[in-house]
Amino acid sequence: PLLCAITIPMYHYFTDPERILLQDFTNAKRIQSYPLSDDAWNALRETISHAPPHVETAVIINRETILISSIAELKNGEKFNEEKFFQDFHQTGKKYFYQFVSPPLENDDTDLLVISRVPRRDTPKSKFNNKMMTNILLILLISEAFTIFFIVKISTTISRSISILEKNTQRIANGELSVKLSAPSEGKGSNEITSLTENLEKMRLSLKDDQERRTRFIMGISHDLRTPVAVIKGYTEAISDGTADDPEMIKNALNIIGTKTNQLETMIDTLINYVKLNNSVWREQLASQPLEPVLQEFAQNAVLTGKVFKRKLSCSIRISKDVSIPFNKQLLIRALENIYSNALRYSRDGDSVSISAEEDSENVKVAIADTGIGIAESEREHIFDLFYKASNSRREEGMGIGLSVVKNIIDTHGWLIAVSENPGGGSIFTITIPKIKSQAQ
Repeated sequence: PLLCAITIPMYHYFTDPERILLQDFTNAKRIQSYPLSDDAWNALRETISHAPPHVETAVIINRETILISSIAELKNGEKFNEEKFFQDFHQTGKKYFYQFVSPPLENDDTDLLVISRVPRRDTPKSKFNNKMMTNILLILLISEAFTIFFIVKISTTISRSISILEKNTQRIANGELSVKLSAPSEGKGSNEITSLTENLEKMRLSLKDDQERRTRFIMGISHDLRTPVAVIKGYTEAISDGTADDPEMIKNALNIIGTKTNQLETMIDTLINYVKLNNSVWREQLASQPLEPVLQEFAQNAVLTGKVFKRKLSCSIRISKDVSIPFNKQLLIRALENIYSNALRYSRDGDSVSISAEEDSENVKVAIADTGIGIAESEREHIFDLFYKASNSRREEGMGIGLSVVKNIIDTHGWLIAVSENPGGGSIFTITIPKIKSQAQ
């Protein structure tokens, strides 16, 4: 359409005899060697401007001089030979329609004669329409060719992209999570559809990670539950087959069975609570509440526990009492207690444990630091994984769920947790709580 809007007027402009005639009129008036008044020039221009398009026209002054002309037989500036003109008129009368107009001039002795002609077999309307139709048809054919080309190209691209997307989706549906999804490289067949493959690749990695965590979860449960079950089974068989026939031996066996049963119950409760953390119902019930009293309560209890375990404990809670953040109190206390119990477990008598809380304009940072055995740098990125135990803690009892529960609680609140090395030895666990984001929730 834009090409038509530009091409057709340009064609009409450059082929219009009226434009050429008016140009000759302008040149003739600029010379001003003809005895015409301004009124005569204006009348002449108006007559020319009202002439139909594609009409050949000539202007004669006083029946003597040809002022301007687009008729081939009449030349600009030549003398007008009336006899010769009428001879030509009779010869070309069957070929052209002629029209003679004499514009009225007031208060002027000059006589103007305007002669116009148009071919009989090619009237202005049909001539104009035929050329217009030819040009329009040509433009439409070119536009149609371009349209078909781009439709075919776009259809091919979409079809190929959908095929790639379908193939990758089918691979995920078939459980092929170990192979990276293929996608066109940037700029070579890449488009909005194939870019979805990037999201599918992220989904594949997430599903693969979930699958690996599920496998580790099952393996971890199997490993941790097997030991107490084996002990219970062994002592039960010893009692039932008479191997433990001494009353004192039977009493000790039953005590061990009771201890391992309690251990199994604790492990099962821990697993159930861990699964409950993935339930989003409790997240919808979070209400904004002051953070400072909860941290003070935890710090006071931690001081008493630290004395029992012979640790040097220091607390510094320096946040405003006006800071209110949406959180679940029981879960926050549980996360802090899990970190604190690890600090006590992996430190020695006389070691220091510190609890601090500070705030700035954007965040509240809660840190628990110890001067214990510490965590190797290579293991820090894995300590929040389910059932993972660092090399320094593998001799300790536990399922490796505690820090995973902490991470789950912190993540579901929308907070951040990080672990770093304590300059004085040991580790520092830092929880970052966004104030603005939490209040916006």
